[in-house]
Amino acid sequence: MHPAAAHNTRGTAQLTGSHVLSSDSRVMQTISRYLETLRGTVDGDELHGIIARTLRRHGRNGPPGPDCLLDLYEQLDAYARDPVALPRMRIRARLLQQHISPYLADLKRTKLPEADRHDASAAAPAAAQAGTADAESEAARVVEGVVERPREQQAQAAAERAARYNELLRSEKDAWQAIYGTVKDYQRLKEAWMKSLDELAQQRDALEHKLLKTTEQLSRLEVEHERLRTALAQARADAKRARASALPPLAGQLNNRQGQLARRDAFVRQLQAEIRRTRRSGAPLALGLIRIESLDDIAERYGAEAADAALRCYAQEILSNFRAYDVVAHYDNDQFAVMFPDTAKDGARRALEKAYKRAAETHINHAGASIPLPPFVGALVTYAPGENPAALLERAERALADARVRGERGVIAP
Repeated sequence: MHPAAAHNTRGTAQLTGSHVLSSDSRVMQTISRYLETLRGTVDGDELHGIIARTLRRHGRNGPPGPDCLLDLYEQLDAYARDPVALPRMRIRARLLQQHISPYLADLKRTKLPEADRHDASAAAPAAAQAGTADAESEAARVVEGVVERPREQQAQAAAERAARYNELLRSEKDAWQAIYGTVKDYQRLKEAWMKSLDELAQQRDALEHKLLKTTEQLSRLEVEHERLRTALAQARADAKRARASALPPLAGQLNNRQGQLARRDAFVRQLQAEIRRTRRSGAPLALGLIRIESLDDIAERYGAEAADAALRCYAQEILSNFRAYDVVAHYDNDQFAVMFPDTAKDGARRALEKAYKRAAETHINHAGASIPLPPFVGALVTYAPGENPAALLERAERALADARVRGERGVIAP
């Protein structure tokens, strides 16, 4: 073989090997950039180890060649398909694959076609056998033509590869800008959310402070309310004791037009005697208990003397108009009892209603003031055969108490 032809043939073999990596080192720059990015990160340790081991394995006999890119591409593909790997690291592996894939395609296109190789090898022996300069020159031109075509193709492939690489860089830049924008939006959303949480916490603290102050105020009001309630109960008890101590001496002085009113003990004895007579004769017997209402109000407003005047008015003016054999007694402080012998319920009720009407029309004069006579509530019961005096009185007292609880006025005849 001619030396020039042999030299050109060896050059052609070298072009089919590492020319792609030596003519454009941007793929290695990209791989180095990925290694720098992944180095020192916890999530990227595994992917960094895969790339570094592949480069060391193929760089033992010199600079990495096409076999290194092919092996790295396959390693990245296996890692990107692994479901256990982190999603963001799998995306990085796919991005690096996109940077490597154009070089792998160029490596396939830059291999010499089998027909061109056959023509070159056939032309060289023919020129050697001819032994002439023309034959050698012709063989050299054939080999040079065969080698020149891959060089043109390689230059065109390099230009195309550079264009695709620039487009890939722009796509990757756009992707990272989109990711960065999303992260910024997330950061702004997080800051707004944290600000809202701070505002809610401040409002909660303010409400807790107001609630604490309100609770303290309520506690003070409860204590004050309890103190006032105790004081009011004590005042009422003192006023009741004062009236109770003032009315009994007056009770002996109460009389009506028929004479001095009977006391409770004397009234009970008369009731017992009348019940014995009623049992023998079978005549009806009615018993009425009346209580003067609002007597305490008159005492508080006009004084105890006005209350005494109201009681005397009832004894002398209101309860003195019953029949001569009807018995009227001062039963308690502000209560009177009336016994109607030989009288049914209707007759006794009419007599008490007349007394209620007279009381509503009567005024008393005290210290130059005309004071309406306070009304009364009365309970009327009739004797039941076989009933003793204590049971009859108890029934009348219970009926009077029930009428007062209901707030009724006038005569109640259950």
